[in-house]
Parts: sequence; C-alpha cells; structure tokens
Amino acid sequence: MDRDYALLGDGELYSLLTQRQHRERAFAEIYRRYSHRVFVYCRKILQNTNDAEDAFQDTFLKFLDSASASRQMTNLPGYLLTIARNCCMDILNKRSPHVELVEELHGASNDHTVEQDELNHLITMALELLPLHWREAIVLQLYADMSYQDIAHVLEVPVTTVRNWICRGKQRLREILQPYFDEHDVESPDSSNGTVDQS
Repeated sequence: MDRDYALLGDGELYSLLTQRQHRERAFAEIYRRYSHRVFVYCRKILQNTNDAEDAFQDTFLKFLDSASASRQMTNLPGYLLTIARNCCMDILNKRSPHVELVEELHGASNDHTVEQDELNHLITMALELLPLHWREAIVLQLYADMSYQDIAHVLEVPVTTVRNWICRGKQRLREILQPYFDEHDVESPDSSNGTVDQS
C-alpha cells in the first residue's frame, strides 16, 4: 500500500528512516520540510555561501547516519538545527587563524617559537573546554565577525547575555591557557636568566 508521506508526523517519518523500504521517501519529505530552514541557519552563522552549503550537506548526511530505531524523536527541527550548529562550529574553528584570540588573551608576542599548527590545536582544545553557549558566542564574534546584536539574534538571547558569555568565556580561556603562556615565556630565547627548562 502506497502511503502519503506528507501526511505523516515528524516522529513517524524519523522512525521510517530505519526501514529500508521507506527510508528514501521519508528522508525526502523531511528534507522538503526543513532544508530551507537549515540552510538559512547555516548561511546566517557562517556568512559565506560555500561554507553554508558544506555545513548544510554535512548536516543532512549526519542526520541520516544518526537514524536509530531506539531514538524517540520529539523535536525534529530542533534536532536538525543542533546538528547544523555543530557542523557550523567545526567549519568556523577550521577557518580561524586563532592568532587574534591569543593576542587578545595574552598580548602580542615578538617571538615566533610557537608553530602555527600547535597554536591552532591549543586554542581548539581550550575552546572545547568551555560551556557550549560561551564557546559559541566567542566563535561567532571572532570567527564569523558578528556583532553582539547579531549574536543575540542568532542565539535568541539578550545582548547583555551575549556580552556576559563572551566576557566570562574569554576569562576562562585565559585561565586554561595561562600555564602554557607561562611555560612559553620561560622557554623564550629572549629570557636573560639562563634558566634551563627541566620539565
């Protein structure tokens, strides 16, 4: 019996993704319902059409791969946007040079003993240690070049909340990175005390 997938609820469509005979048409209906919303979100976050298309495609691929008969789907658009948000954050983190953030947290450095790859890895790890809402606000400000107002609109919170998240997030980053900065300063070839690192 042929069924009209357009009449099915989101939860029913999601459950059909795990059944081979229904998977393709159920996915097509989900895509029809929510693809525009997901793309607009990616475009708003990344502010670059090519990157948005990459995140958009990644979102639906990961969504399809995640289909599970054991998952009770109660908010399909929210679930899709959560995947999209993670895809966008991944792209922003890869896009970012990180140097500006280090200079803001620690001040500009005249020595170049730190390899760029090491620096990128360090900042990425530090950002991952932040609560999601702090990390997202900082990434949107620094790497998507969004204003407080734009970030507030995307995250659907007041501007004052965005300011608070960014301020607290950067303070936490300083705390996380300070031991590394201290070690780096001691090991700098400009050090004049002749101390040999014994770590």
